[in-house]
Amino acid sequence: MRTIKRLCVFTILLAMASLSQAKLAGKNVVLVHGFRASDIENRPSDSSLQSLANSYWSEYWNQSGRAEKVLYWSSAERVTGGIKDDIRRQLTGIANAGTCANGCVFVTHSTGDLVTRYAIRNLGAWGLSSKIKVLAVLDFAGAGGGTELADVAVGVSEGEGWVNSAQRSAIRTFLGFDPQRGQLGVLYDLQPSRARNLATANSGVPRMRFVGTGWQYAGATKPFLSGMDDSVVPLHSACGATTAGAYDTCDRNVANNGELKTVSKSPAGIWYNHFPVIMGEKTNHSGVINNDTGSEFTTVKNNFSRNGITVDFQTKTESKWWSWGTKVRWVRFNGQWGSRYNLSRVVYETLNN
Repeated sequence: MRTIKRLCVFTILLAMASLSQAKLAGKNVVLVHGFRASDIENRPSDSSLQSLANSYWSEYWNQSGRAEKVLYWSSAERVTGGIKDDIRRQLTGIANAGTCANGCVFVTHSTGDLVTRYAIRNLGAWGLSSKIKVLAVLDFAGAGGGTELADVAVGVSEGEGWVNSAQRSAIRTFLGFDPQRGQLGVLYDLQPSRARNLATANSGVPRMRFVGTGWQYAGATKPFLSGMDDSVVPLHSACGATTAGAYDTCDRNVANNGELKTVSKSPAGIWYNHFPVIMGEKTNHSGVINNDTGSEFTTVKNNFSRNGITVDFQTKTESKWWSWGTKVRWVRFNGQWGSRYNLSRVVYETLNN
């Protein structure tokens, strides 16, 4: 009997541990994935989209019960069309289940930033604002300001005269296929001129930004992006800059590699309630949410709290052999440099306190 009781207690403790892992700062986590080029080419069925969304986050955020809910949508659709319908239906289910009645933290990647911004803006119109409380959004490589790759993709699909072979090759590398006129789905919304005019009204929900400037696709896409970028999203978008521009950092007082110096190519302003938190010099577009390591991280805005989410990354500031006397600020995690860990783990375990 005593052994059975011990087994019962152990089982209960395991269940409690599992439940506690599904929280961030004590709140449920909802994941919103980013752009998936394969949706445009393959047009997956609605029944497949949830599985694809789960796989999208499988390396870190959808492991060990870190998320309570994974939302899905198709990149073959438009934000104000099919994407809106899918997200509204799923948010209605979340509202009815009471998942976010006491507050949720949304975590987005890439285009998920834009999709979530539109959804939050329309919670009231959808009759969900009293049942879904969004405390904060963690945007990884956020594409809320669009990407110039979308402009190039549209140009390639329409056969515009200014498109050259290098641009065609870059888009083919990025998408995995040649884009067709009128069949680019959410890429139309990701053109900077459109993204920056979609659901841009000020919001009371804080957006915490985590960005990178690493290389992906063998660098094929970088020449067509404005300023520094993660090979898909430029800093003007990922940082949350009020205007598009060729920026080298999220803040004029710190470079993307952590050097504490004045950087002239920096945003004049950041969108209301947007907070660039971390930059990873060698972190690429996928690396912000997977298990990639090897990139040092620097903080932009640190040591602040919003709606119960406390941002308090440990850092160390010192001169490096290559910095010529300039101080460099890098994140420390578990007593070591951040480069030993993937960015998402550093963020999750630091904010989950």
